[in-house]
Amino acid sequence: MSARISKANMFLLIIVSLTQFIEVMNSSTVVVALPSIQTALHMQANDLQWIVTSYVLTFACFLMIGGRASDLLGRKRVLLIGLSIFALASLAGALAMNPVWLIASRAVQGIGAAFSIPAAMSLISNNISEGPQRNKAFGIFGAFGSAGAAAGSIVGGLLTDSAGWRSLFYLNVPLAILLIIGLLFVKVSPLTTVKKQSIDFLGLISVLAGIFALVYGISMPDVDGSWSAAKIAMFIVGIVVLVAFIVIEKYAKNPLMPLRLFKLRSLVTSNIIGFLMFSYTTGFNYFSTLYFHELGYSSLTIGLAFMPLGLTSIVVTQITPFFMRKFSAKRVLIVTQTINALGMFWLSNMDMDKSYASFILPAFIILGLSIGASYTAVIVGSVQDVKPEEHGIAGGIVNTFLQLGGSLGLSILATIASTVTTSMHNASSNTALLAGFHTALNVSGFFAIIALILAFLNGGKSKRSDSVPQELPI
Repeated sequence: MSARISKANMFLLIIVSLTQFIEVMNSSTVVVALPSIQTALHMQANDLQWIVTSYVLTFACFLMIGGRASDLLGRKRVLLIGLSIFALASLAGALAMNPVWLIASRAVQGIGAAFSIPAAMSLISNNISEGPQRNKAFGIFGAFGSAGAAAGSIVGGLLTDSAGWRSLFYLNVPLAILLIIGLLFVKVSPLTTVKKQSIDFLGLISVLAGIFALVYGISMPDVDGSWSAAKIAMFIVGIVVLVAFIVIEKYAKNPLMPLRLFKLRSLVTSNIIGFLMFSYTTGFNYFSTLYFHELGYSSLTIGLAFMPLGLTSIVVTQITPFFMRKFSAKRVLIVTQTINALGMFWLSNMDMDKSYASFILPAFIILGLSIGASYTAVIVGSVQDVKPEEHGIAGGIVNTFLQLGGSLGLSILATIASTVTTSMHNASSNTALLAGFHTALNVSGFFAIIALILAFLNGGKSKRSDSVPQELPI
């Protein structure tokens, strides 16, 4: 079968790929603008991570609901809804007058993305023929996502320096409207009649409440160097609610997260590795941004500094499947987690006198390659023993674990950094701030070591096949 995609389907592919592009770019632009947002809204350092966490948290928790809704209500309709929510939330973020307003708008943005991305992927699967055409389409879709991450750092820096951080949110509005208009003219395959299923709202509410309680509890400041009663109580509440979520999923008719899949060791270990990986990668991006700000970098310079990280990730995601077919996903994970751990420990030595060219740049190039390969290997490992008809569910689970790792992990690392900084004699000094970064990045390195151990303990060959799936649930 030819890999040539028809003009009609190519137009559809461009629309859904640009959806992926602007929503991934949005995440990168906001990270670059964090120092400017902190200054403009007079935010405390410990609260700044919520600008990232709120988006990632709602995106993770609503991802499976978005996927289920696209199957029941129609992919095109749900994508239109998701883009509309994303645009309105972006407008609200641009108009934010205080931190709570901005954080709330970011949370709603995450919901819009959670509806958009699964619907966009489903449109590809249901409108482009299986085989070379669909493989090519998913390759293009993934490349747009990687390009969005790389472009976001540059666009974020350029716009923040020239027009202010609010322009980053305003930019999303016309882009989303253009995609909505384009989508209205796209013809898609009719929705296949499916058995009507109930949506696990109780599971959704419990997992969202449990993770929020944990993240919020961890982020609460300590009192005289120890946990306050309120912080301990919030932490316990989060654990209890998450246990309740597991019980709910066990007895739910249509569970949000089918527990039977967790009998597969490859899926469990890949999800935990992914959780840890997104914890430390989100953390090191966050701390690197604040480090560059302390060095006096402008927003544009910060964006340019991150560029090698994004570009190398784009390259490696295109060639990683070859290495996994040759050496296995397990071996790729062992190598990449080793490199990631060394990279975190290397970056933990950052100080005000280090040169970008000799200290940061080599680490960013190597980590860009390693993290990009890690991500692909985690996705493959999570589905290798899953029945083909359940790859969508498994893909939803692993993406949920990745995003939850980003939100919960960043909260843990940011709290560690803040605690160390405030315990120093002069908490407002560069020395105190860097001490917090050093500790958090060392903890990130230990996260990577745990992921490495799990990769070693993971099963060798797939029970189903040694081949790498051609269509990854990105």
